[in-house]
Amino acid sequence: MPGRDAEVSTFGLRRTHIMASTKTKERKRSRGPARNASPRMEAAQKQVEQVTGYARGRVMERLDFQRGLLVSVLEDMAEGLGSATRRARSPASQRMLETGERMFRGASSRLDEQSVEAFLDRTGQFVRQRPGLLLTGLLGAGLLAGRMFRASGAGDVEGEAES
Repeated sequence: MPGRDAEVSTFGLRRTHIMASTKTKERKRSRGPARNASPRMEAAQKQVEQVTGYARGRVMERLDFQRGLLVSVLEDMAEGLGSATRRARSPASQRMLETGERMFRGASSRLDEQSVEAFLDRTGQFVRQRPGLLLTGLLGAGLLAGRMFRASGAGDVEGEAES
């Protein structure tokens, strides 16, 4: 009987070897078209990178232009607060207006000093370091927007406004 067991195990090994070599041949065949497609895929990836680079450049140009407009608006607001400070009669209102003027001037100078790309990088770092602060700020802004929306009466439906 030992011969029969050896015969069965040899048959099993041959069968496994044949199946493995068939799978290897199938894999080699399936790689052929993939190898031919590889230069096409590389060219397509290169083209996608070029298009995304171009689009990113255009977006950054547009954001830089918008940043310039925002800087000028902030400067105008600071000028307005400065002139209101000079006309203010009470010391408390003068301090509040001076604080607002300093805040607007500081914000405009920080925006004017750096590019949009550097600003986005710094913002991304801040968000990664303090995600809780971002979420708290967003929650607060949402609550404030909701209250303003409710106070404006825009949320009233015709049926509710009459009751």
